[in-house]
Amino acid sequence: MTNHQIQNKYCNYPKFKKKKIDQQKCKKIEMEQLPKATVQQFIKSSTNGDMKCSNEFVTQVMSMAREYIQLVSDQANTICLEQGKKTISGEFFYKAISKLKLDSQIPHLKEIEEEIKEEVNVKNQNRARFQDEEHLKQLEEQQKQLYEKAKLENSKSMIDDEEHGKSRKLNIQFEQDDEDQQ
Repeated sequence: MTNHQIQNKYCNYPKFKKKKIDQQKCKKIEMEQLPKATVQQFIKSSTNGDMKCSNEFVTQVMSMAREYIQLVSDQANTICLEQGKKTISGEFFYKAISKLKLDSQIPHLKEIEEEIKEEVNVKNQNRARFQDEEHLKQLEEQQKQLYEKAKLENSKSMIDDEEHGKSRKLNIQFEQDDEDQQ
């Protein structure tokens, strides 16, 4: 599917027909679908920030990414509808990739999918831990113990300083504050 075909496809949606917008506005709406800053950050991270990229290059990458997403989504949607389903799942995504003869990408995409699942699992575990009442009580107890320990260490430090004749700014400030109040 060429950019022109995609552009016409977007412009043929009912919401665009109602507004009777021209091709330039339609192209602008299409361009807004991928944030330019996000694409630039992705490109920068891919090149380790060593290279500068022209606006034309970023626009081309955005256009190709949009087209790739559109092709895979359309194909996955078609496969999903053919099987009588209403929700596009990961299996339809991989079938779409295969049908588009992009099988070489599947192993890499599955690795990425596994990494994402691990990240989500870790986040869910952390979220669940903080919702667990027992865990929250343990954390609160640890916090109290750390506070008491720090308080004790601070007291010892102040006593040691007084015994060795070292003045502490903090004590002087408090003494001055006390004198100001009187």
